[in-house]
Amino acid sequence: MVKLYKLVLSEIFNCRLNDEAYGLLNKYPNMVKWWIDQAKDMPASFSGFRNHFYGAWKYAWSNYNSQHAQTSSLAAYNMLKLSKGQSIEELKYSFAIISPRIVKLEDEKLVFPTKLSKKAHIQLLPKNQTQKTLLEQTQNKYWQINQILLTPNWCTIPLTRYLNLTQEKEDDLIQKLCK
Repeated sequence: MVKLYKLVLSEIFNCRLNDEAYGLLNKYPNMVKWWIDQAKDMPASFSGFRNHFYGAWKYAWSNYNSQHAQTSSLAAYNMLKLSKGQSIEELKYSFAIISPRIVKLEDEKLVFPTKLSKKAHIQLLPKNQTQKTLLEQTQNKYWQINQILLTPNWCTIPLTRYLNLTQEKEDDLIQKLCK
């Protein structure tokens, strides 16, 4: 039996956002707050919390991609768990969590739908050769993008790869990255 190891690298990229991405950043904390406001009691499970209010979210945020319901409900659920029943009055920071199910990397740009027929474009600004190499490798499907944390000036991109270390010790792409 072959044992695969999960390798996760997270990089923080400086970035430039288009107007659609800024629009999502302005609305996303409101989406999270909407979920928090729906919860009268501490939710027992994430799936129960999300499923109970999903239809109402789709109505309230009708033109937004449904993956934003998933990520904003998860952020709200985790905030509720961390606050242990204390009220969360307002969210002061512009942020969004982007699902890997909807994001694509195209020529050093993250592209994903926000609203119906609208897409955000985030130009990534690699700081060094390692970040350039990671983007090139991701474009070539060597790495998989995971859940992205986006702010107005930077984003954190976790990248995942499953390795069979008995066969990939001399992997040229990993060696190139480690230089």
